[in-house]
Amino acid sequence: HTLVHTADAAERPMYFSIDAATKVQFTGEHFVHGYVLHKFSGTSGAQLHLVARARQFSSFLVLVGRIQSRDVFDPTFACILQNKDEIKIPLELEQIPTPKEFRDAIESLSPEQQRFARAIRAMQLEGTLFGICVVQIKPQLERLLRLPPDSLTKEIQLTQDLMELFIKYQVPSDLLTACD
Repeated sequence: HTLVHTADAAERPMYFSIDAATKVQFTGEHFVHGYVLHKFSGTSGAQLHLVARARQFSSFLVLVGRIQSRDVFDPTFACILQNKDEIKIPLELEQIPTPKEFRDAIESLSPEQQRFARAIRAMQLEGTLFGICVVQIKPQLERLLRLPPDSLTKEIQLTQDLMELFIKYQVPSDLLTACD
């Protein structure tokens, strides 16, 4: 069973770090999905996949990671999808034991091992919020080049060439920025 909550968080930006000195701010709609998995003895759990597909002449960046706090996203992996690309990533779900199951499992351990097991469990419980961030590339290119919004919509070949410069040849964005 899946539960979904939608919020327009334009007034509450989130951030992710590209490196130690660079933070990226992003806004937009936030979707919170909750998944309740019922598993009965003798049955295998459901196999879930993250599927992303780009339409013709569109491109976007998919970031996958963890939500660390109310406004911090910690990306672990990223992928650029463009021109009918598709990715299908299996999601491996891991069930965290109930507090009673956990107590029963560690009661035979030494006090030092119990402290270690509790520290590991605390880390598991604090970092279980999985996050996906989708960034549309065309509006970011327009902003980088200081072009009006939607000006690259009909310029398909130019957009493709710019994408190739950034992806294939690793041209730094500051070399393509137009001056005022």
